[in-house]
Parts: sequence; C-alpha cells; structure tokens
Amino acid sequence: MKKFLLSLAAMACLVPAFSKTDLSKYVIVYPAAAEAEEGAEIAAAVAAEVALQTGVQIPVVTDETPAVKKEILIGRTNRPESAAFYAGKPDTFDWFLGVKGGKVVVAGGGCWALMRAVERLGAGVPKKPEQGNIYGECIFKREEGTNLRILDDNIWDYGKDVNTPEWEALGADCSDNVRARGLLEIVWAFMPDIVTLQEYGPHMDPYFRPEMEARGYKMAYIPGEVWNHTPIFYNPAAVTLKETKYHKYEPADWSNKGSKSYNSALFTLNENGKEFFVINTHLWWKSEKMQAGSDEARVAQVRKMMTEADDAVFTRGCPVFMMGDMNCKLDSKAMRQLLAAGYQPLLRLARISGDPRCGHHECNAKAFSRKENKTNEAGMGCIDQFLLYNGNGEIRGKSTTEILVFQRIYAYFTVELTDHYPNYADINIR
Repeated sequence: MKKFLLSLAAMACLVPAFSKTDLSKYVIVYPAAAEAEEGAEIAAAVAAEVALQTGVQIPVVTDETPAVKKEILIGRTNRPESAAFYAGKPDTFDWFLGVKGGKVVVAGGGCWALMRAVERLGAGVPKKPEQGNIYGECIFKREEGTNLRILDDNIWDYGKDVNTPEWEALGADCSDNVRARGLLEIVWAFMPDIVTLQEYGPHMDPYFRPEMEARGYKMAYIPGEVWNHTPIFYNPAAVTLKETKYHKYEPADWSNKGSKSYNSALFTLNENGKEFFVINTHLWWKSEKMQAGSDEARVAQVRKMMTEADDAVFTRGCPVFMMGDMNCKLDSKAMRQLLAAGYQPLLRLARISGDPRCGHHECNAKAFSRKENKTNEAGMGCIDQFLLYNGNGEIRGKSTTEILVFQRIYAYFTVELTDHYPNYADINIR
C-alpha cells in the first residue's frame, strides 16, 4: 500500500478531463464486511490523497452508518451506487472510478484493482467514468537498490480442469486453467528475475509455461522423462543461467510419486557479473505421527541440498538462496541443521521489511479459507522458507548480499489459487 500512496501524485498527468469536485466536503465510506485490504486500507489511501489535494482530513466510516449526500464509496458497499459494478460480476483485476448519483465510486474486483482506481483518483474525479483491467501489468516497483528479485510459491497440484461442487457453491473455480491466470498475474505484478515453484504438475504446464515464455522467461530445467515438480524460471534479460540440475528425492517411498524434489541452478547477474546459486525444493510432506521416519527423511533430503550448496560455495564463492515448501518448522531437526550451518531466514535479514506471517491456509478440492492452519510463532512456525547461505562470503566469498525486502503476498484473490501465500525478496548482490 505504501508504494501506491507514494505514486498517487504522479498520476495527475495521465488523465485529460476532470470535474472540479471538492472532495473536502465528502465522507469516505467502506464496507464493514470487507477485509482491511479491500476496505479500511483502501479508505485510508483515499483519505491520504484527499488530504494531499485539499489539506482537509475528511471522515472515514463504514457502510453501517446512515448514508449522506456526499460520499466516496470504496469497494462493495451496501449503497446502491456501488451495486452496478459488482452486479456485473467483475474480473478480479477490473477497476472503476466515476460518479453515480452524485457519489464518487471507487470500485475493483480485488485489492490490486482497487488500488489502481485510487491511483486514478489521485489525478482528480473524472468527468466521465473510467474503467480498466490491470491484468498483465507490473504493479509493484522494486525497492531502491534491488538488482535481483525472486518470487516463490507452492501452487497446489490439483491437476484437473473440472470444478468441484463445493467450490461452485462458493462461486469459485479451482480448475487449473482458471487458477493459472491468477498465478500468472502474481508474476506479472511483480516481474521477478527468478520464479521458483513447487507442486508444478504436467497438467498446469501448458497453461503456465507458454505464457511465461511469451514474456521472455525460460525454465532452468525442461522436464524430460522425469517431471520437474520444483522448477526454476528465470528472465534472461536480467540473469544468465550457467548450470542447472534436477534431483528427485530417493528412495521413492519418500518422494510422493516424484513430487518431492529439488532443482538447483547457478546464475550470474547481467548487471555486474556476480554469481549466485538457487535451490528450490519441496521436502517430504508427512508428519512423524502420520508416518514413522518422516523427520529423518527430511533431514536426509536437506543434507543432500546442503552438499550441493557447499560445492557451489567452495568452488564459486557465491551466495546461495534456498527456498520452498519445507513441510516442517524452523525448529525441526531438518531445519536446525541448516541454521547451525549458517543458513539465515530472509525474514530476519531484511533491512526494510521482513514478513514473519505464517503463509499457509486451507485450499483444497473441498474448500478454501483465509484462516491460517499453521502456527505462526514469529516465523518459526512457517513451512515455506526462504534462506540465505554465505551471503557475505562467510566461508568463501566474492560478493556481499543485502536483503532489502522479504514479503508474503496476502492479496485475498490468492486464497483461491493455492494453500500457500506467495513470497518474494528484493535483493542486492554487489
């Protein structure tokens, strides 16, 4: 939200025709039932913009208050002036800004679309309604100083194009072809240099990979006889691939039909030639209670990755980024060996913003929910981890690595995509 607020004033030159509406006389109304990111936070952004324009801090209330003549309506309020946009069943990325019945309507199919409508309002209230769709746009600017952005997500291998009755009853669709669009929009919104995925199934591939390739991305390892469930995509305009390997965890008893694996890749930054190593993994998923030996299976899988990472460090002196669905907490035996060896969670290293939220919720063929189903414990309870090793050449180094931002992406539309919230990091390697 902060980055959107900073950019509001810059939008003034983009729209040619505005009314001279004095917004200092209005009241901002947002839906009481909405999540903060689609209600209170958007209302706060509008209030900040009005204060910037007029010098007046106007009231902000929910739609549970009685209606007044001059209102700025945010999102899906109970006011009839908001109804027309939402009656049309807007796409998640559709937005609208205009005047209806004397009231200013700021609407969007999701929080990112709403933020776009707020940006347009920064230029003033248009004489004629404006609307659009933000799908495919890069929305979130990199933190200043970033020369590497990495996005990571477990995307749920549903593997079907058939919706379930449970999802249909909720007015949603869990089909791969539907979810692929939302997953791709996360990539477009952040335009990372590296994208690491888990549970990437062959059924999702024809929806996802061609779109990525059309934007210039390549896959570090193209699946052959052994399917790559943990691929690394990269943008050749930003980084150059030097080496890559794919490893399915053995024995098969601990690979869950081959889905538990890791993909490693050595890259150089095109900007300065600095090397870095990426390991994307999905560890064995069952608990020790569910299946005896599961803890030790994860320990062995982590050791395999550590061996390859050590080779990269001792031969190249480069930093190592290890990320993925670990299926265990940071205080587990498997993860403790990483911490003991000097691997550090990015959420603790981030200089500007480190996000300790859990990052996991219910999303399966039966239902989806915002409710987190893992304990948080200030990041210790997360099973999706993003770690740095040899960041400042502690063992043998040729570069210094600074983590600027580590953030989990909690936009509500992502809840219907997978049970793991995506996460990303803005990084500087010099």
